[in-house]
Amino acid sequence: MSSSQPPSREKRPLGLDELIAIVVAFGTMGSIFFWVTGKNPSQFSATNWQFPAVFSQPADGPDSSTILTPPPSRAIPVQPLPQVVVPNPVIVPPVSAIPEQPIVRSIPVPATTKPQPAKAKVGTVAFSDVPDKYWARPFIVALVDRKIFADVTDNKFRPDEPITRAELARLIQRMSPQKPSRKSLEFKDIKSGNSAASAIDYSVKTGYLKGYPNNEFRPEKPVPRVEVIAALASGLNLKSSKETTKTLQVYTDIKKIPKWATDKVAAATEAGIIVNYPKRQLLRPNAKATRAEVATMLYQSMVKKGKAPAKSSQYIVRRSKVPK
Repeated sequence: MSSSQPPSREKRPLGLDELIAIVVAFGTMGSIFFWVTGKNPSQFSATNWQFPAVFSQPADGPDSSTILTPPPSRAIPVQPLPQVVVPNPVIVPPVSAIPEQPIVRSIPVPATTKPQPAKAKVGTVAFSDVPDKYWARPFIVALVDRKIFADVTDNKFRPDEPITRAELARLIQRMSPQKPSRKSLEFKDIKSGNSAASAIDYSVKTGYLKGYPNNEFRPEKPVPRVEVIAALASGLNLKSSKETTKTLQVYTDIKKIPKWATDKVAAATEAGIIVNYPKRQLLRPNAKATRAEVATMLYQSMVKKGKAPAKSSQYIVRRSKVPK
């Protein structure tokens, strides 16, 4: 028969397992609480703690001694988590594939230098037929250096060789360019294909040379010394003084000078253009002019025009040397 009495209300004391479970639960909660307060301690300071009355005061009533009040928990300092420093990533640029280039052997480029103007070679030109002590060597070398005599071959100048009228025209054209002052002349013995045609035309238009009667130039005729002197005096437009006869007395062969050339020879003598070798007083006007003799008088013409420096020679006829 079942008992009709109600179940007893008397509280059963907690067992050991239950007590351990309660302690573990409270310990876990405390650990969580202190971990949270470690994040923001000012919010959860001890002054702000509020506990239920069950923890602060013992409950009134029977068997209150059986209720356990948890001891105050000791604050466990929580160390802040160490900051993990992540190093800056090293960015490696992508490596592009470089095609293989053929190995080319470098060739040094020769240094370029600015071309310098050609210096005068006076004194360095060697001719087998013009020794160092040759009387006309300074004049010859100077004109060869200036390309006025451009027909030198085999290291020979041929100083004693006569010169033709066509060759004289070429030398005059190379000597000193100047503006034409006269009209051209047509010569029946100068064809259009003649290699000296332009030089002859230039020498005529500049007043150096003239033709012969019957409209002839006679280009292959050896030119006499007096014609060379008269040509240079005419081209340089030299004028003689009123003492022509006195000036020409310097020459021992004065009587051989053609009458048409006396004024020209006197003007050239006073200008210092005439050079006589081997005797300064011997003019030899009708002798064939040699290449050396023409070279000396051409150079003296350039000195007169200020195109070349003067040279010293005992064979140059000076106005001051004219006997009184």
